[in-house]
Amino acid sequence: MDNELILEAKTALIQGKLQESIEIFSKVLEQEPDNQIALFSRGTAKYKMEDFQGAIEDFNAYIKINTANEKVYCSRGNVFLSMNRLDDAMKDLDRAIRINPQYPTAYFSRSELFKIMGENEQAEADLQTAEALQRQISQAYFETQGVMYQNF
Repeated sequence: MDNELILEAKTALIQGKLQESIEIFSKVLEQEPDNQIALFSRGTAKYKMEDFQGAIEDFNAYIKINTANEKVYCSRGNVFLSMNRLDDAMKDLDRAIRINPQYPTAYFSRSELFKIMGENEQAEADLQTAEALQRQISQAYFETQGVMYQNF
């Protein structure tokens, strides 16, 4: 696959040119229907455009190829959450956390889901877990850059 085409599509996505990115990712997928980057990224763009069914289709196609990516389950869970399909959202967010218990975004999303469900105690627990994981990730990054800090 032409890496320049993928880069062009990603750039359009980052710049918020969602329709353009969808069109370019679609060209990639015409040539490589199993391109995971294109499927995930096009699904993300569709989600941002509130084409929820289109996003789910892309995420489902990705999952048929690779069932072990926490990000795709978290993303599809967020689509389900946006559609008020709470049971489906919970299944996907739980799956994301089972795949990678260190993935803070899944906890942040599940915390929002628990709030909607009125499960405030569980929502707070997930929020605290997500924040702690995010701090650990940030601290590890800074340490790789030679910056050390102390918890007070």
